[in-house]
Amino acid sequence: MKKLSTALYQLGQGFIGVFRNGVMSTASMLVLVSCMLIVGTFYMVIDNIDRNLKSIDSINIINIFLPDELEDEQVKDIETQITNISDELGNIEDWRSYSKDENLARYKERSGVNADFLDFYNETNNPLPASIEIHFTSFSSPEFNMDDVYKLKNRLEAIDLLSNENIKENIELYNKVTGLNNTLTLVAAWMMAILLVVSLFVIMNTIKLGLHARRNEITFMRYCGATKSFIRTPYIIEGIIIGIISAGIALGLQYYIYEYIIADAMQGGAGSVVDSIESVTALNLAPFTDYLELLIAAFLGMGFFAGVISSTISIKKHLKV
Repeated sequence: MKKLSTALYQLGQGFIGVFRNGVMSTASMLVLVSCMLIVGTFYMVIDNIDRNLKSIDSINIINIFLPDELEDEQVKDIETQITNISDELGNIEDWRSYSKDENLARYKERSGVNADFLDFYNETNNPLPASIEIHFTSFSSPEFNMDDVYKLKNRLEAIDLLSNENIKENIELYNKVTGLNNTLTLVAAWMMAILLVVSLFVIMNTIKLGLHARRNEITFMRYCGATKSFIRTPYIIEGIIIGIISAGIALGLQYYIYEYIIADAMQGGAGSVVDSIESVTALNLAPFTDYLELLIAAFLGMGFFAGVISSTISIKKHLKV
């Protein structure tokens, strides 16, 4: 019973401490919320770009467009060389040849209801070339290696009957998105680190104000035999409360930012890389619920860490009597 009453007293003192310095507590929460939102926003943007890139069916395809002047024997020679390259490198999952008529039929099928204008074309005036479609190891596969993809591309370009203009791929798109993700991750890490340090100092100052107001009371309690943990706990609870409230506010704001700002920005084509992805396939955003558990854990973890560390540092010297 005594332990329960002590715990309730310390919890109550923690809440009183938060509201005792309302302005500084609010400032602490604002900085901590900003830190959480930066981390959450950058992570979800990076993850959505990465998901869309890896879900594009044509991203791990190299198309070889065969010149019309090639003879059947020459085409067979190219196919034989591709088979040899596949056996040697081992990163070609499958490949297939398509005739001019097959490519026209595929193009009509992909165009759907907008394919009426293609009725003009037939086997006699087909403008599309024959092609070979090569599927290499998926970017999302654990076995994927960019060096192997470049080796494959170089080997294909070295085929005598082909030129670089005959070979089309989306490797540069993948490199652009990877570079963007790395840049966003670095920026997010630096901004998080800076704001987390700022939030620690603000929370420390908030708690120090309460300590200053109660410094004589704390000294008296120490002389009367109060343990350090008894005096320290309410201030640690105060820091944790600030962190938890900040996490709750940040989670609510993060939902709004994701559903109404990030969605509009990304689906509206907010950059050249996003435009490039959209030119290959429609950009789809993952539902917010996919990130909910991770965000709750991350925000609570950041709030708990900031609250405990800042309150522990703040009260340390005041316990020396």
